[in-house]
Amino acid sequence: MLLKIAQRYTEGRTLALLDPADLKHVTPAVNRERVRLVAFGLIVTGTVAAAMAVPGMTEQAATPLIGIVSLITWSVLYGGRMVGAGLVDVMRGQSRT
Repeated sequence: MLLKIAQRYTEGRTLALLDPADLKHVTPAVNRERVRLVAFGLIVTGTVAAAMAVPGMTEQAATPLIGIVSLITWSVLYGGRMVGAGLVDVMRGQSRT
């Protein structure tokens, strides 16, 4: 099967790497991207609300807290799907490509 995929990939047939018969008993992967993004948004928004609700917490103290919680949350939700340098670039709004 790997040889079939490799051959078709080298031929440029990237949309037909396997025959339909090869995929007969395979269940498709579930896309959970929306769940991850909603969870990320809720956690970051909750962190901002909680940081601003703490008496005596200044904006200068809340900003790094929110950034750290955002990075940790992103890392937990996306795991090894993104390289650490890529994660920092996303937070900065940069692209290395």
